[in-house]
Amino acid sequence: MDSIIYKVIFKAIQHMENKNLTLNFKNLGFKKPIIVPSRFLQELKILSEKSENILIFQNIEEVITVGNINSNVNYNYYLIILFTLKSGKDKYGYLIGNVKNLGDITIGIWPFNREVSELTPEIIIENYNNIINNPSDYSKICLISQ
Repeated sequence: MDSIIYKVIFKAIQHMENKNLTLNFKNLGFKKPIIVPSRFLQELKILSEKSENILIFQNIEEVITVGNINSNVNYNYYLIILFTLKSGKDKYGYLIGNVKNLGDITIGIWPFNREVSELTPEIIIENYNNIINNPSDYSKICLISQ
């Protein structure tokens, strides 16, 4: 299978005009979609009101798909969840795409050089649940939307 990369372009901020930042996410490539738990986004928003370490903001300008795409899936919008573990300062992220009739599904991982083989759908769902149930395990949690 050819690799697919999602290049996420963020809106430039005023003092950095014309210098858009980007993050590249590696496609997960699982045959069955990994559906983000329906309660995840709502509970994360509630937690963000209580914690300075949880940031939610809008800044995705565009997502460009690069590679051999064999899918006819159209995404209504994208979300990114980035998180930093307190224990080892490790930083991770997921790219989420919304699909009609499925909801929000996890489609990519960051950092780009992270091995997809390290992950299973169960580990990804466990990560989402842990972010909600144990937010104190993270030094930063960031949800970025379009």
